[in-house]
Amino acid sequence: MISCMCIAVDVKDSRRLNKEQLRISLINCCNEINAAFERDIIVPFDVRNGDELLGVIDHLAAGYNASQMIEEKLSSENIYLYIGLGIGTLDTIDSTIHTMNGSAVLNAFEARDRFLKKVHPEAKPWLSGEEASTTFFYINGYPYQSLNALHFAICEKKVGRSDKQKEVLTLMESHPEATYEQIGQILGYKSPKSTVSYLLTRAHYQTVLAMENSLIQLLNYLENDCLKEDV
Repeated sequence: MISCMCIAVDVKDSRRLNKEQLRISLINCCNEINAAFERDIIVPFDVRNGDELLGVIDHLAAGYNASQMIEEKLSSENIYLYIGLGIGTLDTIDSTIHTMNGSAVLNAFEARDRFLKKVHPEAKPWLSGEEASTTFFYINGYPYQSLNALHFAICEKKVGRSDKQKEVLTLMESHPEATYEQIGQILGYKSPKSTVSYLLTRAHYQTVLAMENSLIQLLNYLENDCLKEDV
């Protein structure tokens, strides 16, 4: 058995969307995720039943990052999701989304179908409307709500970011060695350093970064100090 994260995604209100366009968007998303996380993927991401996207990744932090990439890519196309993140084990490596089995898979479907789609009382505090994606972590026997609370707090800080703030953040991700001064100069600001600093403060950049690092630490602790005992 292998400790891992299974990601089970279902499209919210998929009947309102063009079926062929949705199929193309989900396949493109799978291809991008499979390429971006090639080293970490155990079961490649694929589409099931026309509006589901499934896959398994062997490191929990990578699984979380993949789920965020899925959400960001499809939300940009006005496709909103129920995202179940199941932490646990996978019985065999040579599986597909149609044959995979193990506690991670069961937990992902529990997270998506029982907690999110059936509006379980434990998921209610973290639910969003139809025009936003919703994520839920689940691992039986461990305090999964700590993960959900931290993820929700991160989303709350990110919501409402302006186009200018997003532009600065995108540039910082693509130019990690660049200074605030250099980022501001690329964007043509008259006062590059102070303007970038102001926009990052308004975007809660440092707070979000600290919370995301805390979430990754917690996932790494689960993987390295808890799940190994279960494998």
